[in-house]
Amino acid sequence: MEKLINITEKAANFIKSSVEKEKCLGIKIDVAAGGCHGMAYELTFVSEVDKSDLIVQEDGFGIYIAPKAVIFLSGMTMDYVTSPRGGELVFSNPNAKSCCGCGKSFSTFEDGYCGGSCCS
Repeated sequence: MEKLINITEKAANFIKSSVEKEKCLGIKIDVAAGGCHGMAYELTFVSEVDKSDLIVQEDGFGIYIAPKAVIFLSGMTMDYVTSPRGGELVFSNPNAKSCCGCGKSFSTFEDGYCGGSCCS
């Protein structure tokens, strides 16, 4: 059975380090209306479990997924990449038909959506 979300070793190491630093249980991934393509990823640290969240257990931390986000995140891969400007989590989401140039928002529609103030 395929995992709901795949996490690369680099992403797991970054998240684990961040979770230990924050002294919390893990991170929560949600999606919300916003960004220049209509939907934006939201990541927050989890200190208390919301029983409605789906949990992907990793080595030393949990990835908590809001129920409404499951259909948008299923099959996604999370990676951590570095550049001279720093590091960041990046998302490879098979459900995204288009995404913003900065990778922070996406659309599940073929023609995309731009609500103005697009990243360029």
